[in-house]
Amino acid sequence: MSDSGYLKCACSYCQGHIEFPAHAAGITTTCPHCGVETTLLAPAGTSAPSPPPPPPPRPVALPAGAAPVSASKAPVAAAPAGSKSKQILSLVGSVLAGLLVLGLVGLKAWKYFRRSGEVVQAVQGDPKPDKPKPASESPQPAPMPAPVAAATSVILAKGTPPARQPGDDLQLLGFEVQKAKDGNLQYIVGVVTNHAAKQYFNVKLTFDLTRQGGRTGDTATDTLRNLPANVGSTFKVNIIGTTPVTAATLARLEGEKE
Repeated sequence: MSDSGYLKCACSYCQGHIEFPAHAAGITTTCPHCGVETTLLAPAGTSAPSPPPPPPPRPVALPAGAAPVSASKAPVAAAPAGSKSKQILSLVGSVLAGLLVLGLVGLKAWKYFRRSGEVVQAVQGDPKPDKPKPASESPQPAPMPAPVAAATSVILAKGTPPARQPGDDLQLLGFEVQKAKDGNLQYIVGVVTNHAAKQYFNVKLTFDLTRQGGRTGDTATDTLRNLPANVGSTFKVNIIGTTPVTAATLARLEGEKE
């Protein structure tokens, strides 16, 4: 198509070359390369020629008796059918291209937001590990209950310790006379404490005994080799004889101070 009646221009979107009739300059049409609407522009320095004049109307044979058309009335030129079809096709192509572009944009936006939602869901679904509690806040294990031993003795009498005298370092806190369940062994058990700031050695306890029937005169003695300062210690005084003891009284409490 090298006829001088045709011009060339570039598509404003894809820069593809378009060749068109000179009288079509200035109209908007669909690019044959990319399908996007573009305006046909005449090259610089070229004036767009006026469209060719419409062909003269053909004489129409009038039926018999019909009055001839007055020559003063100008005939109305009908628009060429090809131009209308091109405009319709251009409009339809533009609408389809627009729908295609909107569909692509919508698809990309949907993929983007879907991916963003998955990332947010993954971040929210990952629980943070609990911070370790300091040792001070950690619950302390419950102490194990001490095993309860089966009773191996019977209490025969409970003694009354004497009141502590001013200046005394050693003090008897309490004692009992007990008898073993199996056999006739009797003994006195209790607690003695050292109130001094220094330890005592060879702490000796002596008890006067009263046996069944009110008989007195017997004694029982025990010695603690070491009694630390400000500490209480248990003792066990064995009683000689099988006659049951009904009462005991502290007769002497002495020791060697460090």
